[in-house]
Amino acid sequence: MKKIKIKFGDFWDGFNKEENYFIKLLKKRFEVELSENPDLLIFTHAYGKKQQFFEYKCHRLFLGWENVRADWRIADYVMDSDYYLNNPRHFRFPIWASWNLNLLTNPKPEIDLEKKKFASMVVSNGNAKERIEFFNLLSKYKKVDSGGRFLNNVGGPVKNKLDFIREYKFVISFENSNYPGYTTEKIIEPMITGAVPIYWGNIKINEDFNEKSFVNVLNFKSFHEAVDYIVELDKNDQKYKELYAEPWFIKNIQPAHLSEDAFLKYFEFVIEDLNSKKPVASSLTKKTLYFFDKQISIIKQKIT
Repeated sequence: MKKIKIKFGDFWDGFNKEENYFIKLLKKRFEVELSENPDLLIFTHAYGKKQQFFEYKCHRLFLGWENVRADWRIADYVMDSDYYLNNPRHFRFPIWASWNLNLLTNPKPEIDLEKKKFASMVVSNGNAKERIEFFNLLSKYKKVDSGGRFLNNVGGPVKNKLDFIREYKFVISFENSNYPGYTTEKIIEPMITGAVPIYWGNIKINEDFNEKSFVNVLNFKSFHEAVDYIVELDKNDQKYKELYAEPWFIKNIQPAHLSEDAFLKYFEFVIEDLNSKKPVASSLTKKTLYFFDKQISIIKQKIT
């Protein structure tokens, strides 16, 4: 087995550096060692205050799970939600791909619509104007229970988001912002709990998921038209059940480009490639660091 020494930098609070998706999957094909003298630094944006990427002169892999473009001047490799062509150093890997996708291909739980409440939302970011507008519009039809810190109307933030939203027929699953390819866990949280997402965000969401299985607001001419469709589904149990019966993935098959095998093949390339060239860190300047600071400032305003 090929060996690689890894360091994780600038991850969120609570991230387990010894037991996580990356370590678990990489150990299936490589000998992995966590090291302070790494071959590869895997770093994120906005979560860390020390900007650890600047402290390491090794090869770097930028993990971009927010709506921000990678700065190739400070990273040798990039994993994010963006669509790129003909760039072997890039791997499209949205955050939801790190979840247990078998949960989305297993048979769906049966639903009793008489026991289901109408719609819910759980958010903390009050800067997403499209989501706020849609929430207010849908709430004119029926109350939408909001369990997050923002627009809370259920007596305070809920302790467990998944337990909360599983009680509803619909879940407002709007991204904080939109960009082609950028999709977070917001769409699959209702899917794995047996609710129908009301989605807005990635204009290419149909390349990852079966559009017949959820409400894609982007397919409607206006928010009003989308609300009319949701009202129709709410009033017609048969139509709702027909939509709910659709598989989350197209033909109930996980996207091949997001498979474990595709992930591991990418890292096979990374390990071979980093042994053949110098890291970009060797030419990093204060100017590029200033540029990245600006990127971090923008992203901090968008994170939920």
